[in-house]
Amino acid sequence: MYYIIYLLGIVFYFVKGIGIHKIFPGFIDYVTLVFILFPCFFILFCTKSFKSFGRAFLFAFGKRDASLTQYRESLASVKMTAVTAVVFGILCCMIGMINSVTFCSLSSFDDIYWILRDAGVALLSPFYSLLVCMILLPVYFLLKQHIIVQESAADKEH
Repeated sequence: MYYIIYLLGIVFYFVKGIGIHKIFPGFIDYVTLVFILFPCFFILFCTKSFKSFGRAFLFAFGKRDASLTQYRESLASVKMTAVTAVVFGILCCMIGMINSVTFCSLSSFDDIYWILRDAGVALLSPFYSLLVCMILLPVYFLLKQHIIVQESAADKEH
């Protein structure tokens, strides 16, 4: 329940900060979003971690009847997805910036205008990757907290 409140708060924060009617379309680039999300899905597919990733969100919504191993697998899949998003966000930003500078001669002010426009689009990659991390952050810490509690309870039994 608290996770839903967190997500709604994040949406409200961004809508208020960006301004939905003024410049919100400037933050939407579906191609860039796909370049960030596709590697996340691809790594989950290749490591066969979709199930544990989905289970992580069930744990965040309050499901507690799982083994410590399942919690660890879910924690690893969430961490792997967040790291993948950050790596590909930085990589896509670098590709966008290099392409922007490569195809301009800087002989006129018009070229500087296009570099600045391309830089704005290139910066959407880290923006989206950080957004993915913001969504996954509470899930990661809830899983980590539950694992610590279960491990300490297991240590007390021994």
